[in-house]
Amino acid sequence: MGRQEKSAFEHALTGTAPKGVHIESSISASLPRPPKFLSKEAKKKFRGLVKQLAARRAVTQGDTDLITIYCRTFMRWLQASESLDSAGLIVSYERLDKEGKVHNVERPNISLKIAESTERQMLAYLVKLGLTPKDREHVRPTAPAEDKKAPPDPESREGLALEAARIEEQIASAEEEPEEEEQHVDDEEQA
Repeated sequence: MGRQEKSAFEHALTGTAPKGVHIESSISASLPRPPKFLSKEAKKKFRGLVKQLAARRAVTQGDTDLITIYCRTFMRWLQASESLDSAGLIVSYERLDKEGKVHNVERPNISLKIAESTERQMLAYLVKLGLTPKDREHVRPTAPAEDKKAPPDPESREGLALEAARIEEQIASAEEEPEEEEQHVDDEEQA
């Protein structure tokens, strides 16, 4: 019989995390933009991947280079696949023998090696991004994107600093008001 699972309270006491529960990353989500040098099709692929990752809360600006490399590799794979579709898997090449005579030789299309290599590379990038069925559960979701228009959380450092500044302003304005009243009283007494 296996060991009984710890409760959330026991995990909190021991400083551990329960298995299968994903803790959010402290890095906030942000949507990367495709680099200008990508082709139109590669930019379309880039935006599609970002959209998928954003739906899972698993994309940040730091993923820009990895997604860009994936899109460039995807474009090479697409070119190799088009070559395979048009020329076929076996291609006839002309070769010269020792005497200079031309012979037709059938060989595998070089695009086949390129396609296979780029497929392996693309799969590795998809694993790193968590876009395969096996790996999607291993990616920690990012912290929710911060709403720049929303006021800061009062319990955060930023919120406390703003609250302290507001209180200091109130104190400063309250200290200025009695001085003005005292001057009015002094003016009235002199008159």
